[in-house]
Amino acid sequence: MNIFLNAFGRERKPNKKKRSFTDLFRAKNLDYVAYFQNATAQYLNGNNQSALTDINLTIENSDINDWQHYAFRGNVYEDLQNYNQAIKDYEQGIEFNSDDLQVYPLYHQIGFCYLSLGNDKKASEFYTYAIDLKKLHPNSAYNKDLEGMDGGIMRGLPFKRMFNNRANAFKNLNKLNEAIEDCKQAITYDQNYSNPYLLLSQIYSVAGQNQEAIKYLKISAQLGNQNAISTLRQLGG
Repeated sequence: MNIFLNAFGRERKPNKKKRSFTDLFRAKNLDYVAYFQNATAQYLNGNNQSALTDINLTIENSDINDWQHYAFRGNVYEDLQNYNQAIKDYEQGIEFNSDDLQVYPLYHQIGFCYLSLGNDKKASEFYTYAIDLKKLHPNSAYNKDLEGMDGGIMRGLPFKRMFNNRANAFKNLNKLNEAIEDCKQAITYDQNYSNPYLLLSQIYSVAGQNQEAIKYLKISAQLGNQNAISTLRQLGG
């Protein structure tokens, strides 16, 4: 399964600027390492513009094509709501890493960017690529699927979030049955995850099934979802 080809319509180009064993430790003496450390520190302090400046310097001065640099910059652009540029950087990061299983979160983030741009079809496609890749991840003691952020780089995501987000794209595409199935799938991973219940409420509302919509809205509110609580109050519930 060539997901890269399916996702981007082209073959992955080989990364010809990688660290070799003979120069494994040379990077310690290069300026770009310090720039990357500064970028990470700035990002963790909420200084996105400064982080962007430093990650640009990192990429300009680096002697290798490191997928993590582009994944980081993509994340910064995403936080700055420059979604088109974020997509370009995520794609570049995916290309520079030859192992799609390691970078499946970047496919998901591209999906999020497309969702934010209102392109729900592309969003659903990239969410699907990410879900399919995560299913293939060995998640062994020697190759763990790390779910969460690490220094500004998305290392992994739980299935519940991925299915919930794809359900949102399906809802926007009026693929209500698919959206409902994804919400229910998200709930199987965590029955106390409030987001898919809220999304189910919205889906049933679109379908004109108000009784079901209120039922799931109340469940989401009981689980502490603030949007559900606010909506329920507006409805007088």
